[in-house]
Amino acid sequence: MKKKVVLLVCLLISAALGGGFSEVSIAIKAINRSNILSADIPTPAADLSSLALTLQDLPAGFTEMPPATIKNIVSRTPNFKPASVFGYYKNDDQQFQVVTGFTAQLPNRIDRAKFDAEIGEGSFAQQFSQGLNTRNKEFQFANLTALTLEDKIGEVSAGWKTQGKIQGVTMNVELALFRRGKIGSFMAIMYLDGTKPTITISDAARKLDSRMMELKPDLTQPQ
Repeated sequence: MKKKVVLLVCLLISAALGGGFSEVSIAIKAINRSNILSADIPTPAADLSSLALTLQDLPAGFTEMPPATIKNIVSRTPNFKPASVFGYYKNDDQQFQVVTGFTAQLPNRIDRAKFDAEIGEGSFAQQFSQGLNTRNKEFQFANLTALTLEDKIGEVSAGWKTQGKIQGVTMNVELALFRRGKIGSFMAIMYLDGTKPTITISDAARKLDSRMMELKPDLTQPQ
């Protein structure tokens, strides 16, 4: 059973990494910078590896995904390398829930404009939902709908919810996509339909947003 739960965490991360974030990375690489002044070249990417939820941020009972497993998932997406990735799961008599997410630095205006467009248009959420089904033909995720986040998170943010069946069991997946300054973030939770998650997508995103502002104040100023 543990292997199946880990597989679900991997699925969420893989579907997310294959979505709009990778498109932002590809688009920026394709720009011809031969005539750009040196002053316009973005500074090297900062170390954002600390921008992740920890077990202390979550209710009791969660288990952390093995770092080696997450590293292996990320290595399969050559077009996009997130700055930080995390994954946790809880599976006991009371609750089943997966919490995962990652961050990416958005160093220039083109990056941020495209990311904000992904949020406003909902295209990333559509690609994520499709990615869940593509990566496992037995899954049946559909009915992607907008989800109102409980708090003001980031400068720009939006949430979505999709529902599907995994081996006949109905699951809910909630997403939050937000940008704070020069950092873009994605979060997702998965839980059994008919139950309440022990930590909501809004709570998880707010905790990550707060950590971003605390640890990287220079990168989280309004843009």
